Amino acid sequence: MLNSSRGFSFCYKERLHLDRDFRNVIRKGRKFPAGFLTIIVFNRKDGNNIRRLGLVTSAKVGTAVQRNKAKRRLREIFRTNKHKLTPGLDIIFILKPEIKSTGYGKIKQTVLDSLKNAGFYSEQ
Repeated sequence: MLNSSRGFSFCYKERLHLDRDFRNVIRKGRKFPAGFLTIIVFNRKDGNNIRRLGLVTSAKVGTAVQRNKAKRRLREIFRTNKHKLTPGLDIIFILKPEIKSTGYGKIKQTVLDSLKNAGFYSEQ
């Protein structure tokens, strides 16, 4: 059972920080277009079970407020569902302008369905 204070945290180690990590995921990962975002997933297979998230957005998505709202939503989806993802994944979400007019429920459903169809997410 997950400890409520630690199991659903989103710590420093679970974020992609380095440019070389982003480039590695983009170069070697599998891409899944999902309408208002593109999901790129790379299974590191390096023995490290930590799942990591990176977010990419541009000014085309909207104002800083709109971009940050979309990023907060995606981080929350990752944070609450990471324990159901395959261990050792690096995931990048590339946001498109359509995301600013999409509700949280639709974003969550699309992300989880895309990852499930790709075989990286299990409902267990």
